[in-house]
Amino acid sequence: MWTILAENPLLISIMIGVVVAGLFYGWLQTGNKRLGIATLCTALLIPAAFYAADAIVTDREKILEAIYATAEAVERNDHESAMVYVADPATRQRALNELPNYEFHRLTVRNIQIKFVTGSYPLEANVDLDASVTASLSSGTMRNVRVPRRVILTFQKQPDDSWLVTDYTHRPLAGGADSFTPNRI
Repeated sequence: MWTILAENPLLISIMIGVVVAGLFYGWLQTGNKRLGIATLCTALLIPAAFYAADAIVTDREKILEAIYATAEAVERNDHESAMVYVADPATRQRALNELPNYEFHRLTVRNIQIKFVTGSYPLEANVDLDASVTASLSSGTMRNVRVPRRVILTFQKQPDDSWLVTDYTHRPLAGGADSFTPNRI
């Protein structure tokens, strides 16, 4: 219930709006003071739904925040800031070994699919997203090349309720691994 309220306040507001319309119609037909007050009180639930949605941060929103913050750090070529959301030391080292090979100019993420792993403890989520990167090789052999990649991340919920990456890989949008796909340890 909280997830619906926190992530879809417009849907909740439309449902409340239908109830308000019914109460308002009843008040217009009868002139009953109680229906008028109920209409006003119920109408006040609409901004309350948006306030509650803003105040409640769901696990999905925390994961999305981590994805966008990491994407911004990678786009700025700030490798240390990009590692803030990586929990596993081996994964962190693998990423720190890979990132300096490229100079990023533009990075956008889209088509983000988050699937929570049921029954996992601590709670995990598998994230599959498309990233469009404009980058150059640090060696200078390729400059400003647009590269679309499919990025697969494994997030794990930490004891402080934050979500951190425990594993990642990336590959072309279609097909299997290529020469730029990182080797997994």
